Amino acid sequence: MKYALLALAAVLAAGCGGAATPRAADESVLTVGAIISQTGVYAALGDDMEAAMRLYLDEHGGKLGGRAARLVVADDAGAPETGQQKARQLTAEHQVAVITGLVASPVAVAVAKEATAQQVPVVIANAGADALGGPGVFRVSYTNYAHGFAAGLYAARTYGKDGAVLMGADYSAGAETLNGFAEGYAKGGGAKPIKRILTPFGKTRDFRPYLSQIPEEAAFLYVFYAGGEAITFARDFSRSGAKVKLLACQNITDEDVLQAIGQDAEGIVSVGLYSPALDNPENQAFTAKWRARTGKNPSVVAVQSWDAMSLIDQAAARGGRLADALERAGEIRSPRGAFTLDRRHNPVQSWYVREYTDGVNKVIATIAPSAF
Repeated sequence: MKYALLALAAVLAAGCGGAATPRAADESVLTVGAIISQTGVYAALGDDMEAAMRLYLDEHGGKLGGRAARLVVADDAGAPETGQQKARQLTAEHQVAVITGLVASPVAVAVAKEATAQQVPVVIANAGADALGGPGVFRVSYTNYAHGFAAGLYAARTYGKDGAVLMGADYSAGAETLNGFAEGYAKGGGAKPIKRILTPFGKTRDFRPYLSQIPEEAAFLYVFYAGGEAITFARDFSRSGAKVKLLACQNITDEDVLQAIGQDAEGIVSVGLYSPALDNPENQAFTAKWRARTGKNPSVVAVQSWDAMSLIDQAAARGGRLADALERAGEIRSPRGAFTLDRRHNPVQSWYVREYTDGVNKVIATIAPSAF
């Protein structure tokens, strides 16, 4: 992959490469360990994650909190046991001050457990497992519950109060997102979904047999898939001839998969925390930097990874123990819009309804934090 390097072999110091062999900790250098899926179903997300973190360092002179910083990257291969092993290596061999990255929820749970045992703080840049959070664990992305809840609120207002069908990958992120949707839909006045369809995670090569299970009385379908599965689902939905209205999670038409999906993404409405079309100074600056670096629009994962480095930067500038400084984090001015962390260290943020039209995820509605 373009940004993938050998596990634990990549070091960025002051904006350029440096020695990657384990060494005694240099107190003047802030070492950040990034556990990223560089292989497996979420490899494309891992590419954007690493690229955004390196871009942040480059744009800040290789420093975090005014200190020289280096980024040490490890591949979790999408496996919890591998992620836990990499966390142990990062703390023992590289003496990292913080662990970040973490694409998949099962990996993040395993890493957070290991990091907590080693008394190293964790800043999650993507994984949405609802159970994550609390002492020593900070998240700049979202909870799976909030992701689905925001979509449920919007669906109840726009798609009607009855006839919802839910479909998603059968693992923690899929189940929690669909549960959040059902609760958001109910809060908006919607009835209990008439059917829930779960598909084998990472193993489904054709979604059309599952799409054929949608009841005729269905008013709309809400789906959760990410990475390679998002690509396959979008193609299969387009080719299935299904007449049901589609409302998608943010991953179905995120910029990391749009090129692969192509015209099949046209017209899909999704609910997510970011769009490159957002009109604010932070987003305009970030998208310009990202396009100059990559030649494409930034994905949700890219923004979250940029924000993970921004949070670490802000905390490091406070001085003292990094874990304590992270506890006192203030407002984070992000390309998605400013947000804060709640008492469980999860984002309090706006969500956006996007319609993919003519190559752009156009924002057609905003769901404010007060709606939750």
